[in-house]
Amino acid sequence: MLSHRFLAGLALAALSCGLVCGPAFAGTIGEPLQREGLEISAHAETGGTLDHTPGGMARGADALFLVADVRAGKDEPHGFSEHSFIPYLSISYALSKDGAPTYKQAGLLYPAASKTGPHYAAGAQLSGPGTYHLTYIISPPSTHGMMRQTDKASAVPEWWKPINANWTFTYPLNPPLASK
Repeated sequence: MLSHRFLAGLALAALSCGLVCGPAFAGTIGEPLQREGLEISAHAETGGTLDHTPGGMARGADALFLVADVRAGKDEPHGFSEHSFIPYLSISYALSKDGAPTYKQAGLLYPAASKTGPHYAAGAQLSGPGTYHLTYIISPPSTHGMMRQTDKASAVPEWWKPINANWTFTYPLNPPLASK
């Protein structure tokens, strides 16, 4: 399954970085969600960076690199093959923390390429250990100008309305390759 290959590659990259740039690991935030013919997965890692982001990247002890992996599901109706990356999305995120009513963070995830394949990513600054709530708001490719064919022979349905995908996780994350 593509999500497992993605995670394995992400974990390998994080472990490799750990040898060079300090402790780093990658992990899955909850289970993948199925919405509107899409499989939406949330991942996080420490030590991840992008070559450039507007406004810079979160750094520091509680910085987390958020990743959204959005792939076509088996019955995706817009012509994308199963497991293929969905381009041209607009994905924003919102973070809140239990017991910290003033902690709220929001931002955009940017399209990014890595050895594990294309995805969307951004840095987020957490507020220490605790239970966090993560929401990805995923707007369709039409947000960035992707059109649909509407002629009788090749038409695809209207794009979906924005999707909210929600997960709860505990920080610090547990490394995916815990030693026994």
